Amino acid sequence: MSNEYGFYIQSLVLKGPRKQDAELRFEDGLNVVSGASDTGKSYALSCIDFAFGAGEPPSPIPEASGYDTVCLSIIARKSKDRYLFNRGLAGGDIKLTRFNSSNAVQDEKTISAKHSPTDPDTISGVLLGLAALYGKQVRTNKQGKRRSLSFRDLAFLSLVDEERIIAKRPPQLSGSYIDKTVEGEVFRLLVTGQDSGVAHAVPTKKQTVGVEAKMELIGAMIMDAEARLKATGISADALETELNAIEKHRNAALAEYEGVRLQITEIESQLGQHTQILRQANARQSVIQTLENRFTLLDQHYNADTIRLAAIEESGRMLDLIPSKPCPVCGSPPDQHKPDEQFQPECVEASARAETVKIRELRKDLAKVLTELAQEKSGLTEKAQFAKNQVEQIQATLQRQLMPRVKESLVTLQAQTARRDTLLKAKGILDQLAELREHESEFAALAAKPKTTVSEVTSKSSTAEMDEFAESVQKILAAWKYPGLGRVVFSEDDQDLVISGQPRISHGKGVRALTCAAFIVGLLHHCKSKQLAHPSLVVLDSPLVAYREPDSAVEGAEDQQLRKAGVKEAFYESLAQGLVEGQVIVFENEDPPTNMAGKSTRTHFSKNTTGRYGFLEQRPLTP
Repeated sequence: MSNEYGFYIQSLVLKGPRKQDAELRFEDGLNVVSGASDTGKSYALSCIDFAFGAGEPPSPIPEASGYDTVCLSIIARKSKDRYLFNRGLAGGDIKLTRFNSSNAVQDEKTISAKHSPTDPDTISGVLLGLAALYGKQVRTNKQGKRRSLSFRDLAFLSLVDEERIIAKRPPQLSGSYIDKTVEGEVFRLLVTGQDSGVAHAVPTKKQTVGVEAKMELIGAMIMDAEARLKATGISADALETELNAIEKHRNAALAEYEGVRLQITEIESQLGQHTQILRQANARQSVIQTLENRFTLLDQHYNADTIRLAAIEESGRMLDLIPSKPCPVCGSPPDQHKPDEQFQPECVEASARAETVKIRELRKDLAKVLTELAQEKSGLTEKAQFAKNQVEQIQATLQRQLMPRVKESLVTLQAQTARRDTLLKAKGILDQLAELREHESEFAALAAKPKTTVSEVTSKSSTAEMDEFAESVQKILAAWKYPGLGRVVFSEDDQDLVISGQPRISHGKGVRALTCAAFIVGLLHHCKSKQLAHPSLVVLDSPLVAYREPDSAVEGAEDQQLRKAGVKEAFYESLAQGLVEGQVIVFENEDPPTNMAGKSTRTHFSKNTTGRYGFLEQRPLTP
């Protein structure tokens, strides 16, 4: 059995400046990402689809704030080369880096996210090439008009979100009446391996009315478009080359701008830290200066008190030297007075000495404090000077180095963007010219054909081919223990499966989800068993758990049947044991059985503080 068509996903990574990478890793075969609702499972599927070239980016969710790039890594089955796609969540083109099996870079370029029938260097062209489907044609209407196959057509049959998987319509159809023909043709292409052949339809009378007038109008529009293209001064031959060169220069300017912006952010953070240190040092120095002034004044008071006490002590000693004389009042000698009523200089001297010792100790403590303050002030001066120098250096770096680089990259980016806009305008004119010339050719062909009517062009796959596809689906459902399984056939009228004699869409949500998964997986199984081209990849969102009310009593009878039959266990175990060849990625709320046989890769989102919270690792705030 051939294993050379297609590819498988190795990893999905979301990146953002100053954000931790959010990564999911996969292996070939069965991969199950399970966990509670609102943990990012559906968002991850949308990121995969966007990296594959979807026009609309994933719907924004709060947890994705700050992320700006989705990176998808795939492995080509035939060459074993690794392809890394980087696409900004804002949209735009895609950066492709190709590595060989030894992980050495083989090629690096920017490719368009939009499909081109003539340019294989688009995301669609690269993926279609890996799936061996590039250049295939599909019919777009019943008149036989064809267009080239786009990978967006194939993605519809490989990636199924939770809304489509329970929808009341055939899995290969979107419900759009305009796209019904092309969607059916893409499905037929995969089932049969044959693209839509050229159909020659004879124009109707209505189509040929006014052809000459239309051709004249088209001719005038072509002349106008050619004049506008000439006014741009751009050569059609050099347009794509210059566009690619402009895109490379623009990406380089964007990278330079982003790199400088991150440096500025980092250096401004350092500037803020040093500015705060300088401000705190200056504030503390001011406090210390005030304390020094007050403590110096206090020391002066202590010194004055010491001098005054020394004078008092000296006065007492001098009084002792004066000779004793009789009392001038009563004439009595001093020794006849009461002792406690006598003046005692020695007591005054002792008090003065005691107070002097006390003040001396206080001055010693005060001197120690002043010394410590002086040391702290000196340290703060050095600290403030260092912080001031750092602030000045950082400001000089910002002004002389980084800001000029920002301005230069912005000027370059604006110039490249302006030139790119001119080139895109010219490319739009060229595309318009190509479309006008195509219409001119169609009108010329109409004018040259006979004016007779013919029936519309139709194409249907053979019964045998559809029976083989239905048999693959039946094999899948049997392996999944689908209850009461009878024959599975494909109804051309309904363009859907009839299972055990009952149309697939007549069942409830749970059965519709399971049988839609069987349809998509069965298509992969059919292509692999017949060695037909296919991406070899299937991604399913909620194939087993459709919405259920909290009260299990309201669960439908069909869902109860599926539960009792052990469909969930059989679903996972059969895929883990290699029921189909290729990669199957399942996003589901409930975890797979822990003891199932086979090989699988599992990722669980816990939505709590233990284990991995979700795809983007956001955790609730702890109280």
